Amino acid sequence: MNTSLRLLALVAISTYISGCSNSSTDKAPAPAATVTDTTAKQAETTPTPAPQPSIPTITIGEQEWMAADINTTTYNNGDAISEANSPKQWAGFAAKKEGCYRKLSNGTLVYNGYAMSDARGIVPAGFQIPTTDDFKKLIKFLGAGSSQTGKATKAMANYSITMEEWVDGISDFKNITVKGTGADGFNAQKGGYVYDHGETGGQGSCSFWWTSTTSGKDYGVVDIGYCSQDLGGGSGNYSASYGFALRAIKK
Repeated sequence: MNTSLRLLALVAISTYISGCSNSSTDKAPAPAATVTDTTAKQAETTPTPAPQPSIPTITIGEQEWMAADINTTTYNNGDAISEANSPKQWAGFAAKKEGCYRKLSNGTLVYNGYAMSDARGIVPAGFQIPTTDDFKKLIKFLGAGSSQTGKATKAMANYSITMEEWVDGISDFKNITVKGTGADGFNAQKGGYVYDHGETGGQGSCSFWWTSTTSGKDYGVVDIGYCSQDLGGGSGNYSASYGFALRAIKK
């Protein structure tokens, strides 16, 4: 091989080696992300859950109650509770066995039994719907009382109640007014209820609450005020088509 051919061969070999070296440098793989890097990135992008608001409570005897009636328009999972703005709408939800609520003229929110017992929940975490016995224990602790004394109602109600009372001396009924002091902090407001057909009643003279106690297909309901005709507290059983307020007790 003459000198010129040998030089050309050397140049070709040098160029080939140089090209391979550059190609290897350009295509070097990036280092793989480590577990630590991924975790840190997730921590940066994952939002911090908002703190849950505290629920004001009042301790009466050995019980701890919410300091106000439940006043929500959504279930615990965020789904809206249907609102009934007329007797026809209320009766329609009851016919479908669908939960609903209604806002009374005095501002109280009442719920039908289907909303109260819905699996999505209406009571805040850490609380539960009280039993009839829970209310009886509360009323007994506060002194119970008849329609003449009404010790428990006076302590629970934050409003005055006017009712008819039989007076032997005049052999007739006479209107008497019992002034609620709200001294125990239960803070019962002027309530009321909704009949199964959707009409309202008792607004301003009674307070009614659902309980979790069942009797057949009905639920126990506790009330104070004129509607019970016994200021010591009354109770009864009603179908889920009715509407009453809700007050929860700590688990």
